[in-house]
Amino acid sequence: MYLLVFGLRWLGWLQPSEWAAFDLFVQLRPMEPVDERIVIVGVQESDIRYLGSWPASDRTLAKILRKIRAQKPKVIGLDLYRDIPVGDGYQELEEIFKTTPNLIGIEKSINDRFSTAISPSPVLKALGQVSANDVIVDPDGRLRRALLYPMPKGNEGLPSLGLAVSLIYLKDKGIEPQSSPSGYLQLGEAVFKPLENTDGGYVRIDAGGYQVLMNYHGSSQKFHSVSLEDILENRIAPDLMRDRIVLIGAQASSLNDVFYTPYSSNFITSPAQMSGVEFQANLVKLILGAASDRRPLFHVWSDIGEEMWIAIWSITGAAIVWIFSTKRLVLLTGTVIFGMGFLIGGSYLLFLGGWWIPLAPALYTFIGSMMVMQSYMYVSRLRELNSALSDSIELLAHDASHDALTGLPNRNLFMDRVDHAIKYSKRNSNYLFAIFFIDLDRFKMINDSLGHNMGDRFLQAIAALLQDCLRSIDTVARLGGDEFTILVDDIQDVSEALTVADRILHRFLSPITIGGEAIFPSASIGIVISTPDYDNCIDLLRDADIAMYRAKSLGKGRYTLFDQEMYEQTLRLTQLESELHYALEHREFELYYQPIVCLATDQLAGFEALIRWKNPKRGFISPIEFIPLAEDTGLIVAVGDWVLREACQQLTDWLQKFPEAAHLKMSINLASHQIREPDLLDKLDIILAETGVNGSSIRLEITESTLMDQGEQTIAKLAQLRARNIQLSIDDFGQGYSSLSYLHRFPINILKIDRAFVSQMSDGGENIEIVRTITMLAHTLNMSVVAEGVETEQQVEILKKLGCEFGQGYLFSHPLTASAAEQAITNSIQAIAI
Repeated sequence: MYLLVFGLRWLGWLQPSEWAAFDLFVQLRPMEPVDERIVIVGVQESDIRYLGSWPASDRTLAKILRKIRAQKPKVIGLDLYRDIPVGDGYQELEEIFKTTPNLIGIEKSINDRFSTAISPSPVLKALGQVSANDVIVDPDGRLRRALLYPMPKGNEGLPSLGLAVSLIYLKDKGIEPQSSPSGYLQLGEAVFKPLENTDGGYVRIDAGGYQVLMNYHGSSQKFHSVSLEDILENRIAPDLMRDRIVLIGAQASSLNDVFYTPYSSNFITSPAQMSGVEFQANLVKLILGAASDRRPLFHVWSDIGEEMWIAIWSITGAAIVWIFSTKRLVLLTGTVIFGMGFLIGGSYLLFLGGWWIPLAPALYTFIGSMMVMQSYMYVSRLRELNSALSDSIELLAHDASHDALTGLPNRNLFMDRVDHAIKYSKRNSNYLFAIFFIDLDRFKMINDSLGHNMGDRFLQAIAALLQDCLRSIDTVARLGGDEFTILVDDIQDVSEALTVADRILHRFLSPITIGGEAIFPSASIGIVISTPDYDNCIDLLRDADIAMYRAKSLGKGRYTLFDQEMYEQTLRLTQLESELHYALEHREFELYYQPIVCLATDQLAGFEALIRWKNPKRGFISPIEFIPLAEDTGLIVAVGDWVLREACQQLTDWLQKFPEAAHLKMSINLASHQIREPDLLDKLDIILAETGVNGSSIRLEITESTLMDQGEQTIAKLAQLRARNIQLSIDDFGQGYSSLSYLHRFPINILKIDRAFVSQMSDGGENIEIVRTITMLAHTLNMSVVAEGVETEQQVEILKKLGCEFGQGYLFSHPLTASAAEQAITNSIQAIAI
């Protein structure tokens, strides 16, 4: 592992990790107070607006320098290029330059493909008051190094701005630059060892010039800062700059003199940039702190020392796993965490003392060596296990063919035995067998209420019960979950299989006691008898499954014997489901519209939109056949959305064509699946907006049973529909067995009386009283009433006497196509006009 990390480090692939650790440690250092020796005069965005343009004219700059000079700073660093005159006042600025010996200007001395050299002010150059402001940017765009001397060819002795102003300041403190015994720059007791191209986390970097690692003072707000406007408007204290270092430079981001630093890495703070003048201030802080405050400079270990450090952590990681892998996991985990904490914490403490040591490589070798050692130990352990497993082939074969929970044969073994039975039946025509597919009813309720442990014990009890009901030659297996299968072998006729099924269901009538809880089992059983037509066990199991689901649909707790019609029906439903998807995509649906008539005036009051499916092969398919399938498969939501949009668009077309029919209402059925959709209201709003239909023109019909099944969430959703002026209707009222005490809680406008009551009305009959009661209830709750299935004039007269407002049925009209419904609207308008 050490050799791998060594190679990656030599290739430079670990540099980003080392830089990230450096940046993180820089950010985690304790906060330092504001350095009172340095004042930044920053060109801010507000200054550019104040001056009206940038760069400022020579006269303005001269005025600024004059005001700064009046405060008697120790030294002034002008981090602004002034190689050519700007505006008026150049002679005035030259005079300031000539009469300010403690003013240091800048030039850009390095000329390469990344930047172009910029000359200094001619006056300052002649006076020898020039420094360089070149910077060194790491490949990831951050400033972690600083140039004390850029050392361009022909001008090797030119100091950086930060160094130049620091030397002037330190000279007054009695500290002069010296050469250390090793030939490095020394200020006081601080020796500035130049950075080499492989120091710290760097690999073969450009170490040209005299570079040092930056020991930043802080990200921002670590120095006194004032704006040009503050100076020009005399808003600063008269002694703010006295005997201090003043650095003048751009801080406005629009001037593009900004850089990314270790503080820009998004570990703790949001990424931010530092202006060039702040960087120079940090460099000044580094030099002054090292020379006079004993603030540490960054140092690095020798290459050999770093490699030994990394190797030690590689050995430590492997040793920890070797020693503690056989101990308790918590001890191993604690030791690993302690080791990582010691490595990271120790590196951080050394960093605070000025030592940048390899953290990422040491961490990688530590973790990697643990993984390698753990892998080695796992391999050794696997070899031991493999040796042990070779002695347990028989046990493994049993486990591979039996269910772990119940000990019963599993699916594979069961299918194998059924295959043998099929092959035997092919050779012996008198041989019969039966397949049972058993699914426990309400098993999920047992799991949810009593817990999975009780559920497992219940399954074990069921397995034992089933075995007690069978002969020794029969096979009971657990397929998975709550599904069991039985091979009833060598029977004489069907009655023997049914006898076994009756025996099982009889045993299920008695409770099973588990942990003091009495649980009554129940099961649905599908039975298929072998025939010469079966060639594989998959078909047998399929048909037994079909029969089992038929038993569930008939009420559960029973058995059903498979017949071919079941398969054909299942096949038809599967094919119909596929065609239903196709119909939805290819617009095979069509809406018919059955008129709803006002009984008092015999005038058209609206329509109910009814979906029809015109299948290219089968012709019209009844909604009774495909709507339940759509509900089972979830397609009812997409179908219902199509009906809603189509009906609203049709109503819009009619109302545009017949303005006199503005009173017409469109009744649209809403399925229970649609109500449960969380985005129902959003989809409805979109449809109303796109079609232009007013919410008051549509009625959404909800069946009584759907309404009662939904609960409080439905009440809230219905209230939001009513808030859109959409009328709500209970369809087929009287068939859902709803509690009348709850009816007033729903924001319903209309009750539709089920056709079963309307069709059997006669004077004095029982159904007329039911209709009377429903009508009175509706009126009491301020609801209107629509009678469905009206087919005779006698029914109309009775409904009128009872106060029923609207009627719908074949007496008035069959469901109509859109064009026929349009003709009905025309006839209604003409009748009103007459």
